[in-house]
Amino acid sequence: MKANRIYVASSSTRHRPASRCRRALGFTMIELLVVVAIVLIVFGFSIPIITTSLNNMHLGSAASSLSGAIQSTRYLAISVGCPYQFTVVPASNSYQLATEVVSGNPPACASTYTNVGSPIPFANSDVTITATTTFLLNPSGTVSTVATPTVPVYPSISIVLAHGATTKTVWVTGVGNVKVTAP
Repeated sequence: MKANRIYVASSSTRHRPASRCRRALGFTMIELLVVVAIVLIVFGFSIPIITTSLNNMHLGSAASSLSGAIQSTRYLAISVGCPYQFTVVPASNSYQLATEVVSGNPPACASTYTNVGSPIPFANSDVTITATTTFLLNPSGTVSTVATPTVPVYPSISIVLAHGATTKTVWVTGVGNVKVTAP
């Protein structure tokens, strides 16, 4: 006996309607426009967040750079044995160091200050500083003002850095501690 075979056409051999073929080949213009609109909306919401993050990064970097420069200059004054004058210059977002030059035998500090190099920038132009600030970093490790070079400052010297409405303050105490705070 012979078995009867039944042949069933598979779905791959069937003829598809033309509209289904066109649909399967790509995206419609409306689908593309919807995706582009969603991407633009998400991008529009992210711009202020990215801008705020960059501004905070610039401000934090400037405050960190300034506090590090103050601390390292204090250590330099202690190791050299002569005071250093530290001046923050708002016009150029920089600081200028000056010291009493060590000379003679035995070594002694001069009686006048001489600039050490040129002003050193520590912040982008988008960060502003409230005022010119000058103080002394003494070989004893204390910090004082130019007016009273032998008396440590009390309570602290503050240098305010701003970027738009955001501010950070670098505090320098009379015993040489440096800290950065945000309001």
